[in-house]
Amino acid sequence: MKRITIITLSILLFCATKSHANVRAKQRPNVLFIAIDDLNDWTDTLKGNPQARTPHMDKLARKGMLFANAHCAAPACGPSRSAIMSGIRPSTSGNYVNKNSFTRNPILNHSVLLPEFFQQNGYYVAGVGKLFHGGHFQREVKGRGFDDYFPSKTQDLPSFQGLKFAFKLPMNGWARQADWGPFLLGVTVDDHPDGITANWATKKLRDEELQEPFFLGAGIFTPHLPNYAPQEYFDRFPLEDIKLPEGFRENDLDDVPAAHAKMAHNPWLKKIRSMNQWKPAIQAYLACTSMVDDLIGRIVGALEDSKYADNTIIVLWSDHGFQLGEKGRWGKYSLWERATRVNLIWVAPGVTKPGTVTDKPANLLDIYPTLASLTGIKPPQGQLEGNDLSVLMKNPDAAWDDATVTTFGYKNYGIRSKRYRYIVYEDGTEELYDHTKDKWEWTNLAGDSDYTNIKSIMREEIPAHHEPMGAIEAFFESRKRK
Repeated sequence: MKRITIITLSILLFCATKSHANVRAKQRPNVLFIAIDDLNDWTDTLKGNPQARTPHMDKLARKGMLFANAHCAAPACGPSRSAIMSGIRPSTSGNYVNKNSFTRNPILNHSVLLPEFFQQNGYYVAGVGKLFHGGHFQREVKGRGFDDYFPSKTQDLPSFQGLKFAFKLPMNGWARQADWGPFLLGVTVDDHPDGITANWATKKLRDEELQEPFFLGAGIFTPHLPNYAPQEYFDRFPLEDIKLPEGFRENDLDDVPAAHAKMAHNPWLKKIRSMNQWKPAIQAYLACTSMVDDLIGRIVGALEDSKYADNTIIVLWSDHGFQLGEKGRWGKYSLWERATRVNLIWVAPGVTKPGTVTDKPANLLDIYPTLASLTGIKPPQGQLEGNDLSVLMKNPDAAWDDATVTTFGYKNYGIRSKRYRYIVYEDGTEELYDHTKDKWEWTNLAGDSDYTNIKSIMREEIPAHHEPMGAIEAFFESRKRK
């Protein structure tokens, strides 16, 4: 009889403990996690281009806190998203380029990924669109930690194939990968893969009884190339009104070390200019950005109209920037401002103060530890290398790191403080720019002895460990050399 009583008490104690844990879990805030691909600072919030129109992102920033000096961990989709989802620096994981596999990188593969972290702590985790790097690399990991993924854990969203275009592809006449142009009239944003993504996330928030707490990730592919959008978005930016980037200068690379050319580079700008297509290409980027903004308005609007609004953290981020001619480049893949500066907006009920802006250096690597802090969940021990941004949310004047670091390739680093950008390449060559006087980074001060101390201070931010390239990256590199 005594044994039965002890067993009964044990069961009751277990049930009570589990019930208490469930109550605690339900009280935790939900998370709406919005990712955007290749979006630079051409937004109303960051003011990188006065022609950009992104009122929905601007409205979201006014509801919470804008990190106006935020930068990517790496200026390429794969390593940037690996850093966000694992909380591990590229220099620690050895994940430097897009051709990467989580399962063949032992450091990343043995980490607790962000969706796993939430699932392990009682969250319902759902995702749609591009959250990890695309293709089969994304399919390797979107089954880890997700309860639900649209269209499934083994499928991707429909591609642009099957949609009707205004002209024969490629519309720009030379490159399908870097193409741009409008769909035929009658093809709407709802037919676009990103429209499908936004509508699925919207339906989840509006029409379904979501299990709480939840983590809902929505990954928008645009304005990643190819820049296709319905005609209505091109009409918002008449071609005759398009201006070339203010930050472009013909002789901009005259004082830049040769090491920059060893980074991933493409000849697209030269081709675009030779075919007199620069303004049409910029028009397409602005059109796609405007479409993305409308889709973000849909998703956030659905949350605001839902019962979850008062208990849901929103974090919106773009994985890296994009150069549209600056420094002679059309793409990312550099350590300059246009390629590293990102959109980072937080709305945390009861924590962020509406309309707050900070120019203290932040990094996408900070997302994971910040979400752990805001949800009150203990982070994986010894894994996360970013900072907890909620410190600044609670007190924008709090003591903070002087600089943040972007990595691109082995031992290539860009260090950004409030005032300076310092770049050091593997061969030891350098660049230094003073953003109070030179926001377009036209004048390299690295050779000026007056800045020796500044360089010395910023060099202290460089990681002490530089992991060699991962196995799959080394394989692709060896094939290139052959």
